[in-house]
Amino acid sequence: MNYKQLFLLLSTLLACLSVYAQPIQFANGDTLDVELKCQKDKTITFSHAILGEQTIDKAKIRNLQELNLERVIRFSETELNDLKILKAAKIAVTVAKDGVRNAEADLVSAKKAVDNAEEKDKEITEEKLVLAADKLATDQEGVTTAEDNLKMLKKTVVAEAELVVAKNKLKVAKAEVKVNELTVEVTEAQEDAVEQQEIIATGEELALAGEKFVASQAEVKVSEEELRVVRTVIKADDDPAINLESLLVAETEPKGAQAEVNVAEGEVKETELNAKVAATEEKLNEEPGVVVTKEKLEIAKDNVDIAEEKVEVAKQEVEVAEDNLKLAKGEKVDDGLLGTGWFKGWDSSLSVGLSGSSGSSVNSTFRTAFNTRYEDKEGRWDYKSFYFRDSEDKVTGENQVNATLVKDWFFADSKWFAFARGVYDWNQFKDWNHRIQFGGGPGYQFVKAPTWELSGRMGATIITEFCKTQFDSDGNPIIDSNGKTVEDNVVGFEGLLGADVTWHITAKQHFSISNYFYPSFTDSGQFRNLTNISWIHSLGWFEGLALKFGIRNEYDTSETIPNEFNYNFSILWGF
Repeated sequence: MNYKQLFLLLSTLLACLSVYAQPIQFANGDTLDVELKCQKDKTITFSHAILGEQTIDKAKIRNLQELNLERVIRFSETELNDLKILKAAKIAVTVAKDGVRNAEADLVSAKKAVDNAEEKDKEITEEKLVLAADKLATDQEGVTTAEDNLKMLKKTVVAEAELVVAKNKLKVAKAEVKVNELTVEVTEAQEDAVEQQEIIATGEELALAGEKFVASQAEVKVSEEELRVVRTVIKADDDPAINLESLLVAETEPKGAQAEVNVAEGEVKETELNAKVAATEEKLNEEPGVVVTKEKLEIAKDNVDIAEEKVEVAKQEVEVAEDNLKLAKGEKVDDGLLGTGWFKGWDSSLSVGLSGSSGSSVNSTFRTAFNTRYEDKEGRWDYKSFYFRDSEDKVTGENQVNATLVKDWFFADSKWFAFARGVYDWNQFKDWNHRIQFGGGPGYQFVKAPTWELSGRMGATIITEFCKTQFDSDGNPIIDSNGKTVEDNVVGFEGLLGADVTWHITAKQHFSISNYFYPSFTDSGQFRNLTNISWIHSLGWFEGLALKFGIRNEYDTSETIPNEFNYNFSILWGF
């Protein structure tokens, strides 16, 4: 089959050709004999010899009921957009192949010119031959790229449709859990002889939950049909010998009987739910002495457990579908730390920085950090930790550990959120050995866009410093009778005021800065200020690898040496 025939097939795919010549009568009384192409819920597309391809609202067709629309393919807006994308990709392949054919012809002509050229023209003709060969190689690469892109798009379209099906099945499973939970509530209410009004209210909730369950099942059927159509179109394009129209009809006809079965099953389930509600109402009208048996209550609770297991299975199916979509797009599937599954679904990174020198003195610096973050509609977890050590001539100058965990709780339809945070510090050269902080308060998300993120927080924190050196009024360490420095555990109460800013400069690099101010409530005039700055640039030649530059500065007026400034360069691996 030549490329013209292939292009014709693609046009057939896009037009969803189900060619049936039928007369359409418009609202103004005009009638046209047209070929029906495809339809959506509210529109129908037809082709006319003079008018070409047209799309019209079904409401403007007088004889709509008389048209034979059963064999006219029904497409959603998403499916039509997908087909347009596939058509563009297929055209790109055809254009690229045309370019290769032209380049091959130019190369043959250039070879002939070299063979027939006189000695004085040899150099020029050979240069043209080299250029023609280079162009052919470039065009061949273009064909490969275009074909790979088309394959990727086909897989992506199917994977997206599969993901929609999986998500709709998850909705069904959750709806079934709700139905069974309400059934348990009604049963428990009857057993406990709760007031009749409360039982009636729960019974009404059960009826509504049943309606949602049936509606969710209908959504699954719709998405499964869309998936079938997408797969059919892809199958017809992969095998040009297959006739799209006959394939769609062939697959639709056996499914017609199955569709009737599905409808019947849906009606049965709806009837069962209605019967369950009716039975509940009937029991409400019985004498108070009639009590639901414990056996029925246990069965209802078992049904809840089974439904919850279905939800977990449906969630796993959604995860699999999401992974398949990533694979189809050529993206990396999240399998956690080194494929172990740990921190799967989290945005995590591990960084290492190392430097050293030797000569008149020996210097070494080592820093490693682990960060991970998870966010969904309900909230956000953010964990950051690092270890830093610096030495000169085998004398340690810095040696510290820090771990910070922040939990945010989001409020629906609001930029406000609540947060709690815990911080642990160990530092060999501070006035204390260990330090623990716990705090929380309200926060506000001022900006959350693809390029910028800005949030603010305020609250209070309790800080405990263990084994803190005690000083006298002159600022000298207090020495006990045994000649040892006096140390004590000190508990303080501080305010908290901070802001976090993130700038996604490009897809490969982002910049972030945070600043938190802690005024002391227990020691008037004392305060701490902590600033963190980081810049991360992803390396394109290895997925997940990046360069990181960071600055950390803490100023604490209660310390002997109040300011601590560190900067670092690291290699970061994100997963």
